[in-house]
Amino acid sequence: MANLAPKVPGWQNIFLAALRERPLIYKALEAAGIKANSTLTRERAKDPEFDQACKDAMEYAIDKIEAEGIRRAVEGAEEPVVHQGRLMYRTERYVDSEGKEQWREVIGQDGQPIPLTIRKQSDALLALMLKGRRKSVFADRTELTGPDGGPQQLEIESPTQLARKIGFVLAQGLQAAKQEAAKAKEIDDFV
Repeated sequence: MANLAPKVPGWQNIFLAALRERPLIYKALEAAGIKANSTLTRERAKDPEFDQACKDAMEYAIDKIEAEGIRRAVEGAEEPVVHQGRLMYRTERYVDSEGKEQWREVIGQDGQPIPLTIRKQSDALLALMLKGRRKSVFADRTELTGPDGGPQQLEIESPTQLARKIGFVLAQGLQAAKQEAAKAKEIDDFV
C-alpha cells in the first residue's frame, strides 16, 4: 500500500490556506500534497483545534463567494457587446477637416480600440441569494387550504380502498364506452 502520509511539512497550514481561497476540500488536499481524504478525517478527529480551523476556513471561503455573488447580482459585471458575431468597439463623434461630423473608434493608451461593454446584473442570482437569506419572504412554497381558508383535511386511504375507487372509475368509463358504441351501431344500422 502506498504511503499516504503528508509529504509537505506543515501540510495543515497549506491545506487551510487553500481551503480559505476555495471551499473545495479535494483541491485543498491536492494543494497540501495529501492523496487520501482519510488523512484529513483522521487529523480532524484527533485535533479539535485543527477541526475548528477547517470549519472556519470553509465558512470564510463561502462568505467570500457569497459576497462575490451579491456583487455580481447587484453591481453586475462588464460584458463585451457582440453584434452579428463581431466584437463591437467604443466610438466617438468628431468633426473632420471639412467640418463634417464623423464617427471613429476610441483608441486606448495601448494603441488598441477599446471594446464596447455593457454592465449586466443577474436577476436569477439575486433571487437565489434572497431565497437563501430570507426564506420566510422569498422561498418557493405551496399552501393547501380547506374550506374557508382553514386547514386541508387529508384522507389517507388504504391500498384496497384506492383500488376499489380506481376499479369503480374504470368500470364507469367502460360502461360509458359501451353505451357510445351501442349508439354508434344503432346509427349505422339505421343508415
